[in-house]
Amino acid sequence: MEGSYTAGAQRVLVEARRAAAARKGMEVEPLDLLLALVLDAENRAAELLREIGFDTDELAGWIQDQSSLLEEQASLSAASEELLQELSHSVELRSVLLEAAVTARGFNRATEIGTEHLLAGLITASEEAAAAFEQKGERLLDQLRDRLESPAEEALAALPLAEGVAPLELGEPGLETDLGRLLDASVNRAREGLRVVEDYARFVLDDPAVTRRLKTIRHKLAEAERGLGRFIAIETRDTPGDVGAHIMTPSEQVRENPRAVLVANFKRIQESLRSLEEYCKLVDVWLAGRFEVVRYDVYTVEKLMLTALVSRRTLGDVRLMILAGDLRTPGDLTWVVGEALKAGADAIQFRDKSHADRQRLSLARDLRILTAQARAILIVNDRPDLALLARADGVHVGQEDVSPRDARRVLGASAVVGVSTHNANQLESALLAGASYLGVGPVFPTPTKDFAETELAGLAFVEHAALTTTRPWFAIGGITEDNLKRVLDAGAARIAVSAAVIRASRPGRAVERLKKLLEGGTPEAPDSDDEE
Repeated sequence: MEGSYTAGAQRVLVEARRAAAARKGMEVEPLDLLLALVLDAENRAAELLREIGFDTDELAGWIQDQSSLLEEQASLSAASEELLQELSHSVELRSVLLEAAVTARGFNRATEIGTEHLLAGLITASEEAAAAFEQKGERLLDQLRDRLESPAEEALAALPLAEGVAPLELGEPGLETDLGRLLDASVNRAREGLRVVEDYARFVLDDPAVTRRLKTIRHKLAEAERGLGRFIAIETRDTPGDVGAHIMTPSEQVRENPRAVLVANFKRIQESLRSLEEYCKLVDVWLAGRFEVVRYDVYTVEKLMLTALVSRRTLGDVRLMILAGDLRTPGDLTWVVGEALKAGADAIQFRDKSHADRQRLSLARDLRILTAQARAILIVNDRPDLALLARADGVHVGQEDVSPRDARRVLGASAVVGVSTHNANQLESALLAGASYLGVGPVFPTPTKDFAETELAGLAFVEHAALTTTRPWFAIGGITEDNLKRVLDAGAARIAVSAAVIRASRPGRAVERLKKLLEGGTPEAPDSDDEE
């Protein structure tokens, strides 16, 4: 694979490994590659950045802050060759390199992948990299994309056929015109459908991450559409003569709810892209491949948006989750949870490590009765099997537990599945995996769980989550009445607490005060016996 890169690109890839080693990473990530690109001033990618006004030194500083890479540039060369060889490319970086290859071969017809293609892959396939440029303004990001991805005129020619292969015969005269009409109609349908779903992500879900993904998909579609220029002549468009334009079925005229609008338009986009992909195989296999890439991107966004809709319906009003378990007696547990529910707790997460499975299941079933009576949600920590047997609403899993996909294999597709996240990469992975909600933390040290100081995600991660997604998420870890305002100011709207309630002498009173603060009010001064 090394031979397919230019010398400059190979040099940058080596430096990306050094950047990953310097931050003690196990894999090379997209930000490592981006840092290497901007620190190496003698490559085409860095030249392009300077041409459109990017301060590469400032950009490098921003990347270092995001990746916790505080070492100076000189230290990047300190990693041993043995360690460098052990590092592998992350899934995200492999996507970047694939996109770089597609850009080089599909547009510029380059025989080698250069640093400019690596940069194009980064801003197309890595949200983190795109964010690094967006912090300087979307206009500059769009300029960069135009510089990187506008195909040269010679790139629009069809791929040369292998020696000895006869040219493709399209058939009778006029077939090229008919093919042009077909491709034109499919592009229009895909573009229209994308706008419909992007409007929903932008104005209803208010989800910046999904909106950014859809904008990137529209950009990819526009790139591929430019490659169709030699096949489509606008003069051949014949809407009045289209036999399908005036055929309407009852289902096309009715949309029962916003979800039906999204589902219909996602199918419209996917079917159009499939048509483009198949018919482009007649004329340009690389162009067909670009439409295939866009189609798979659309599948991912469809999952993100429909999961978000289900999560909002289930958890939209849930703001306070109480983590309870490991108390001295079953009576203590049911009393604390009962008081919390009477005071208005929205959800209970049963987290118990001290009992055998049989007793743990018995306790979970007791909590199911209490939460059902209160019309509250019950989540079981770690164990999908116990959640199923207790008829809980769902399960919460950590980074080392079963995946959300496997949890739903046990509980069913509609189950609530929460995932603990401690950094930006884990948050992104949980969203893509279809988590119903996220735990974001630990924000502060907590008496109920041991975390090293270096493992605390802190308020910075809360701010990141607030800027990244509107999927329901709960700030968690050491949150109390005294520090809750700081958590809310960082962007949280939901919290999960344990000690602040289960260690209070009056758990119901503690819940009331937390809910008052969550709603923006000021609780009354606590009684002297409110807490132990």
